[in-house]
Amino acid sequence: MTIQHLLTSADLSSSDVQDVLFIAAALEIQRKAVGYLPPLLRGKCLGMIFDETSLRTRSAFERAMGDLGGQAIHYSGAEARIGRHATKSEHLDDFVNVAGRFNDALLSRIYDFDIQQRIAELSPVPFINGMCDRHHPTQALCDFLTLGRRFGTVSGLKIAFVGDGTNIALSLAQTASKLGTAFVCATPKGWELPANLTEQLPGFRSTDDPFEAVRDAHAVIADAWIPMNKANEAEERRAVLAPYRVTDQLMRAARSDAVFLHNLPAYRGDEVLPEVIDGPQSVIYDEAVARLHIARAILLAMIRPDWVHLVAGAREVTNDPDRFGTFLSSLTGSYAARVAA
Repeated sequence: MTIQHLLTSADLSSSDVQDVLFIAAALEIQRKAVGYLPPLLRGKCLGMIFDETSLRTRSAFERAMGDLGGQAIHYSGAEARIGRHATKSEHLDDFVNVAGRFNDALLSRIYDFDIQQRIAELSPVPFINGMCDRHHPTQALCDFLTLGRRFGTVSGLKIAFVGDGTNIALSLAQTASKLGTAFVCATPKGWELPANLTEQLPGFRSTDDPFEAVRDAHAVIADAWIPMNKANEAEERRAVLAPYRVTDQLMRAARSDAVFLHNLPAYRGDEVLPEVIDGPQSVIYDEAVARLHIARAILLAMIRPDWVHLVAGAREVTNDPDRFGTFLSSLTGSYAARVAA
């Protein structure tokens, strides 16, 4: 398993996705068993560029580096002088090459996908797209980890996304296609996901009927109706998307054991009613914390690819915390030996 950059969910193979989900779950089992993880990333540093505000992504990746013995440095868009909140202009090549030499991996949340793509092209170290206007690959992995925990597997599930064809919807569709998961996206006509990115995805289907989309679905997923760059279109968007609000009635059209997911922040009364998002079918807080588990797995895979295949291959000891802990400790011992040498 080798992931050089995670710009979009399409960058991951089916086995990559399965390994990330496995490693995320395995590391969390071990942490719950003994209260900590071995410092597999000791001496490593993640540079994080946030041109947009972040609660869950920043918290997850900063905590993940600490859990694994590393550290993280935060740069605002203004400090990096890139992105739409920059107050000065600095050559992108210069910043990425300097930051890439201070750090062992880079993560950025910059709204413009073209800038994210350029950073990935320039970066001398592994790069993670922490969200942009077109893609949110780490969120999609969090959602599938959440669903795998809830249903015991992700294979054979049906997922319905209801609302606008957002970055969340696209990353979910791309990830679902690698896991044998059916994905139906219900959007107003003219608001669909790009056909050139979805028409070849196995298991993908689009419709303009939200009730058709959620029929027999294991999960119903929504996203904010008004992106940060479209606040001036708020009233128009609310009018068009009103039939796609997730209500109790819409949830009843799904399976009786269906769950509701939302990447947050959520706007109760817009894309979802309070009785759904704050009700018994909602798993939004499990979903939010899953970001930490996924962050650990991605960072280990990208910064320590020489070890991560060993962790991914240890499936037979995953459900035995003692055996898995011994296995992880052996990796730590290998690290210490390498440092001493």
